[in-house]
Amino acid sequence: MAKKVVVIGSGVGGAAAAALLAKEGHQITLLESHHFPGGRCASMGKEGFTYDFGVHMFSRGNKGPHGTVNRRVGGDLAWITRDPACHVMGRVEFDFRLNIRPLLRQFSVARQLGVRPKNYIGAFRLMRSLLSGRGVEKNDGVCLQDYVSRFTNDDMVHLFMNCLSQLYFALSYRQSSAGEFIWCFSRMFNEASFGYPLGGSGRIPGSFLQALERHGGEVRLREPVAHICIENGKVTGVETASGRYDAELVISDAGIVRTLDLAGRQQFPEEDVKRAEGLSYSNAYVTLKYALDRRVIPYPVVFHMPSLPPERVFDYVEEKRPPDDPYIFMPVPSNIDPNLAPSGRQLVVAGTAAPAGATPELCDAILDRVHTKVCELFPGFKDSIMWQLRSTRVDATALTDHLAGEAIGIGQTPGQVGALRPELVTPVSGLWLVGADAGSRGIGTEMASGSALNLIHRLGDGSGPEPIN
Repeated sequence: MAKKVVVIGSGVGGAAAAALLAKEGHQITLLESHHFPGGRCASMGKEGFTYDFGVHMFSRGNKGPHGTVNRRVGGDLAWITRDPACHVMGRVEFDFRLNIRPLLRQFSVARQLGVRPKNYIGAFRLMRSLLSGRGVEKNDGVCLQDYVSRFTNDDMVHLFMNCLSQLYFALSYRQSSAGEFIWCFSRMFNEASFGYPLGGSGRIPGSFLQALERHGGEVRLREPVAHICIENGKVTGVETASGRYDAELVISDAGIVRTLDLAGRQQFPEEDVKRAEGLSYSNAYVTLKYALDRRVIPYPVVFHMPSLPPERVFDYVEEKRPPDDPYIFMPVPSNIDPNLAPSGRQLVVAGTAAPAGATPELCDAILDRVHTKVCELFPGFKDSIMWQLRSTRVDATALTDHLAGEAIGIGQTPGQVGALRPELVTPVSGLWLVGADAGSRGIGTEMASGSALNLIHRLGDGSGPEPIN
């Protein structure tokens, strides 16, 4: 039976859930507080360039949950994949290929990464273990550093895994869950579909919202929700500055703590509130967006690994200071989709980790180090800059209403992944969560689309395990 549904937020999770429910015939109204959709996955325009708010590539591309949602709702997402997928720089330099399953390819990666020959066997065993995808639940409570140490003590293996953990989860490998890492790594490298959407990252929520409207749903921008209405333990709608929206279901993509505030914490068991308040979150990410007057960087993505001992790479985050040598993830979107920049120009996005809740001064100091390093890596870069923009923790807070400005949300740490991650269903009848904070595994926005797919399963007959995508 068709239901009247209000979805709060147009981030990837909210947009995906709204489109999927509209496709099933439900009456959907999606409310977004900003004048543009997409949340952390939004894209913006400036002087003919289309740039992303965040620093994005997508580990599973069309084969992952974004592609699954798109196909189910009849969306128009198109994906671009490049191979080699990225160029590693810093302590070592080489092209990283998408398919690392063949043993000879793994040997090549180990040699180029600088793994000591006496450590090859341990490195190969680690790679085989990660690619197998086995032991996820068994290792959910193990930190990734400890898991890697079971196989090898090689500095370059540890450095690579630490940087990859920060890329995946906005957490160092001392903090992240090994089980979650195994789940994500196995899918990324077995599917070999690492890519970027044609038109920029904003096309992901954008295509879902277009599908929502084609299926009869409604999107209302500049409509912040002030209150989730609950009567006798059951949701009845939401209130905004312009009035009330009645609903049989309310689906919140606002994050678990913000949802508690909108509904009123007195509506939830005390233990649920305490658990939500005790959750830890990912690091923030700070980014530089560059418009260049010519093509300077020849690679689709640059992955800079610092010349530091692996255990010290992200000490600066914990110590709340600028990095000595910054880890940098640097997509060059116009090398993937030339339409994102005017002819002959180049668009570059450089990002790195920052402490959650970092001050504007600290964010700027971190970005100063990133800028200096980028200019060192690519001679001529500085002289080619037409304009640059900075996105800091403060900008993320303004976009998401999350005070710490975290890059992803609830951290994918031991104790906060898999069965221990917040559930989609809440104790309030008819109130559900969606997005990266609840009910799925994955990397960043892919976790949000996976959450939406699991939500649709739960709202159906709910039989069998959730289809974590």
